Amino acid sequence: MKYDEYFIAKNLTYSPLDLRKARVLVFIHLFLIFIAASFAIANSLYPSVDSPATIPGIAIGVALTIIFKRFGNFWISGNLLAFILFLIFLESVFATGGLYSDNLLWMMATPLIAILFANSRSGMVWLGILLIVTVYLYIIDLQSPGFYRNQTAELDGLYYLITYCGLFVMLIGIVLIFATGQSMIIRALDEKQKELTKQKAELSRQAQALIAAEEKLKSINIELEQFAYSASHDLKEPLRMIGSYVTLIKRKLGTDLDKNTLEYIGFITDGVGRMEKMLNDLLQYSRLGRNKDQLKDHDLNDTLLMVIQNLMTSMEHTNTAIYSSPLPVLSSSAVEMIQLFQNLISNSIKFRKPNIAPVIGITYHDGAENHRFMFMDNGIGIPEKNRQSVFNIFERLHSIQDYEGSGIGLATCKKIVNNLGGTIWVEPEKEDGTTFVFTIPKGGNN
Repeated sequence: MKYDEYFIAKNLTYSPLDLRKARVLVFIHLFLIFIAASFAIANSLYPSVDSPATIPGIAIGVALTIIFKRFGNFWISGNLLAFILFLIFLESVFATGGLYSDNLLWMMATPLIAILFANSRSGMVWLGILLIVTVYLYIIDLQSPGFYRNQTAELDGLYYLITYCGLFVMLIGIVLIFATGQSMIIRALDEKQKELTKQKAELSRQAQALIAAEEKLKSINIELEQFAYSASHDLKEPLRMIGSYVTLIKRKLGTDLDKNTLEYIGFITDGVGRMEKMLNDLLQYSRLGRNKDQLKDHDLNDTLLMVIQNLMTSMEHTNTAIYSSPLPVLSSSAVEMIQLFQNLISNSIKFRKPNIAPVIGITYHDGAENHRFMFMDNGIGIPEKNRQSVFNIFERLHSIQDYEGSGIGLATCKKIVNNLGGTIWVEPEKEDGTTFVFTIPKGGNN
């Protein structure tokens, strides 16, 4: 509440329990001031009305409020309020019949106030004082001069004494039991809230650390991509120069070269060609995901048809058959989805079994949260120990003499899928051939 700072000490605002008690105590102080002011107004309007001392009442209410704000101590303020109420009710008890006054019941507010705002020990002290006052009233009643006392009158006084004392003890005992239980529950809840607050702060700290680490990782990835782009671009020129000079040497010397020298030149030329292809692939790999802001909806059925047209020559040469379920429209880069499909299909064609025509099945499942794609073939398969490493850049499971390529195709597939917020893997339960599975989340890509 915005008015707490005017009436409540700052040290009482940190605990929800203390703050609630402080608000109730302030309300009682202000209520006393309001009652005293109301009597003062009534006394000024109707002078004949018998009214208690109102100005001292207002002054006492203001003083209690200032003391509570200044010290912020429940023990002091609770006992002071109990003392003021005790004096007020005691005066009214003596004025309205002593032991037989109904106002004696109101004196129970004194230990109750002490229990609620000071502590249970203070409440017990005020209960003892209240019992002493009640016994004193009984003694005064017995010794009242001029009053004809018989056995019945004495029993009446004793009845009131026992009734009031029993009622005081019983009521305060019940309040103590409930106050203690409530205090234990509130204290446990308060400790739990503090623990949750600490856990929340720790989670917030960890979240901030993760955000900082993610930003740092993004920065590192950007630097690595820039390095890969620069390296692949800058190294192409020296390779071209090596290839050109080797070609010039071969032309100049011509028939003067022996068989071994021609073979060595062939190795150099072949190595330069493969290195240049690797650099081109690396350059293409470094450019993946740079146009995230230009993603558009593309029909993957059209993407598959375009890939089939690109691979038509190798498919006819190997009698490859491709079967596909209907594919969705996906927000993506058209060029990168062509690369993804083409790399997976050409991978299945390349790693086919001898004398067996490749058969490639493409299935799509529309999940609740993800698009799920499966590319299955009847090829030579991937050993279980290599089913994760095949997605590493320049990772090769076979020699260049057995299967050509730079070993960057599946790494490209993984980067394309990851850039869309998805995951790609090799299905582990496949016994014959290879099944690549990748998922792409719905509702916007990362």
